[in-house]
Amino acid sequence: MCVCVCPQDQEEQAFFAVFDGHGGVDAAIYAANQLHVNLVHQESFSQDPGEALCRAFKLTDERFVKKASREHLRCGTTGVVTFLRGRTLHVAWLGDSQVMLVRRGQAVELMKPHKPDREDEKQRIEALGGCVIWFGTWRVNGSLSVSRAIGDSEHKPYICGDADHSIFPLDGSEDYLILACDGFWDTVNPDEAVRVVSDHLQENAGDTTMVAHKLVASARDAGSSDNITVIVVFLRDPRCPQPTSTEEEEEEGVVEEEPGHPPLPSTTVLSLWLLQL
Repeated sequence: MCVCVCPQDQEEQAFFAVFDGHGGVDAAIYAANQLHVNLVHQESFSQDPGEALCRAFKLTDERFVKKASREHLRCGTTGVVTFLRGRTLHVAWLGDSQVMLVRRGQAVELMKPHKPDREDEKQRIEALGGCVIWFGTWRVNGSLSVSRAIGDSEHKPYICGDADHSIFPLDGSEDYLILACDGFWDTVNPDEAVRVVSDHLQENAGDTTMVAHKLVASARDAGSSDNITVIVVFLRDPRCPQPTSTEEEEEEGVVEEEPGHPPLPSTTVLSLWLLQL
């Protein structure tokens, strides 16, 4: 996790990421140490963070593949990144680690993970000469159950390092983000995750300290036997009342100081919990 704050005359920024390694820890450690550095060094970072994120993923992949070749490493990592700049949320990802937004207590899908059973991913792999085979789950060439990742040099180009990217404007009605690896999402669906967070906040008077721990426990109790990593990023203080909608404000005669420009969310990582099973 890395948080960046710009000079006073520029917009605030924040960066959060989850990397889930397979075949060893080297790729995940490398990505966690290098991707955000590669991001800020992109020429497009100031004007087009989305393009910069995708280039940072690609560069991180290329450099790790070279490192893996030198050091005889056979591993890879999925990754999901959220980058907040002012009132805009950028999401970029490779593989099946995911981020979910919760707005006014409702789960909002932000992305679709890269899995071999996705029809577009299956067609891409087969067009390159690879195949997707059922072996307990759908796998690329009968091996990996993700179709994009950093590393995995022996599975290139089928396991590619091209990240997907989405942009979401924020209007102040957003509650929080949940970033997690597949060890969490495979056993806890979005609605259940929202319920766990809501119950925890009600039982603890809005205290967020152990929210991620509670989510990890829910995945473990649901039968997850994989590594579980969860980051919860609150975009507003859950102890404060939910802000009213623009329509409600207009009906009540409330005038915003800057019409059309919602207040910048207060972005904080409240908790991170990693469980090795």
